[in-house]
Amino acid sequence: MTVSRYGFLKTTAIAVVGGLTPGWGALANLTGASSTALSAAQAARTATSQQAAQQAAPCAGLPPGKHALLEKMTAVLGLTCEQQLKIEPLLHNEESVSKPLLRFPSFSRDERQAVMLKIKLAARRQIRPLLTADQQKKMDEDLDTLSTASRKPPNSQTKNGAKKAEVKVDLFESQESLSQAILNYSALSSEERKAFVLQVKQAARRDNTLSLTPDQQKKIDEDIRQLSSR
Repeated sequence: MTVSRYGFLKTTAIAVVGGLTPGWGALANLTGASSTALSAAQAARTATSQQAAQQAAPCAGLPPGKHALLEKMTAVLGLTCEQQLKIEPLLHNEESVSKPLLRFPSFSRDERQAVMLKIKLAARRQIRPLLTADQQKKMDEDLDTLSTASRKPPNSQTKNGAKKAEVKVDLFESQESLSQAILNYSALSSEERKAFVLQVKQAARRDNTLSLTPDQQKKIDEDIRQLSSR
């Protein structure tokens, strides 16, 4: 039997419409799913952009001046402005101890690093409840890096190979300043504060590189006696 060219085209059209209709439905479903996924991706990008813009913009309400520790933590953890306002006072208190600690001449490098690490850990105990779960994980990783860095051998020279210049320090005033800062640091427990102040006094007393007057020696000895007897 002879089938005309037009009859063949008619039969083919019927087959396409009748037999492949389910395929067109699947294609429509796939197109809808792709559109939904694209919308979700666009929404995620928009949220990320908004968060980045919020982090990049200055946080209204922060005290004037530079906040180096807060800026670093914000860059690492992605802090919101609300979080920054709550965390800034805690980091300020940390700096009130870390700065006189760095100026205190009687600690060895290992002693200074150990105390500094404990000061930072105490601040992080206060900060941790203010963070999300992801931020807490990042902070833990940052502390692990800090702990590892504190165990590296000291570098007695500057980057250009020259030895660092020695700075004259009033030992008595330095230990008094650090001791008072530690006593005022609320992130530490009372036992931790007492132990650190005792450590400072003992280090100052055994330091033979800087002189103390007889009255200053007597004052430090009395402080050590009282701290040791508590």
